[in-house]
Amino acid sequence: RGGAEASEGMMMPSTTALWGLPDKKNKSAPPKSFNIASKVQKSSIEQPLSCRVHPVAILKILDAYVRRPEGATRIIGTLLGWISEGSVVDITDSFPVVHRDTDETVLMDQDYHKHMLALRQKVSPREVVVGWFSTGMDINATSAVIHAFYCTKESQFTATAVLPGPVHMLVNTAVTDDHRLTSSPTLGMKAFVNARTAVAESLLQFHEVPLRVQTSAAEKSGISQLMHARRAVREAVAGGSAQKGIAALDGFEGGLKELLSLFRRIKEYVNAVKCGQTKGDLAVGRGLTNALCSEPVIDVQAVEQLCTNSLQDALMVVYLSNLTRAQISIAERVTTQFNKHDH
Repeated sequence: RGGAEASEGMMMPSTTALWGLPDKKNKSAPPKSFNIASKVQKSSIEQPLSCRVHPVAILKILDAYVRRPEGATRIIGTLLGWISEGSVVDITDSFPVVHRDTDETVLMDQDYHKHMLALRQKVSPREVVVGWFSTGMDINATSAVIHAFYCTKESQFTATAVLPGPVHMLVNTAVTDDHRLTSSPTLGMKAFVNARTAVAESLLQFHEVPLRVQTSAAEKSGISQLMHARRAVREAVAGGSAQKGIAALDGFEGGLKELLSLFRRIKEYVNAVKCGQTKGDLAVGRGLTNALCSEPVIDVQAVEQLCTNSLQDALMVVYLSNLTRAQISIAERVTTQFNKHDH
């Protein structure tokens, strides 16, 4: 890479070692220097590599950073996910790894990484190691040591043609106006992949790849619930009333209110188009038609009758349960009195 695209390499001591890795297996020394490409990686293939991170992985990283040990300046850990859509890496989960930063290197508990990975794969066998994360604003010299571990078989990372090396995700937890990671005061995240050079085996380059947040329908519901709880706490603090926990919020009621607001917006849009105030959009019209035709039209009286029948069935079950409980209680009392007369 040219000097305009990469920063100067940073030298590392040659005696660095990974904590928990036996000396007899540490045949190849970790990279001694690295540089960072200033431009997003451009591949010659039709579909360049990109990453999608899910909110669950981000929330776990932030939670681990809040719960970090006293005196720790950053959190590192493992990224889990899979490769989908050809060249898209989905980062679906993460977990922190116990480590300790020293003046010259970083020490990692590899046994903890292996045990946590085994537990995670019992729950979700599809998820595999796709890389590692670190909190902070810059890639430092010890990042090459950690990256070297995740390139080995001990990390259980499997290289593929699409992803030959692990992904490194850098999360800025400061949430400031620093333009190195973000142009606005938001949570800054960047993803990098390594590319070894043919000039020097010990030179490691971190190339930035596109990264965006991917949210599923279930995750949107959970995030909406969290945001609703946050607004409720702020309103309670402003009004001087007692704060309600997230357990006191009714997610079903909130979902119905959101659905009702969407119906109102659709009604206003349709009325505006009918009155000529807004120009109709064919794509929106087709979408509304498909949504309305996807569900069968049921008469209101039929729905009320269905709800009434369900309520009657539930009341009948409650009545039979109480009757059974009363009969069991009577039988126990009769048995007790009978045993007393025998004695």
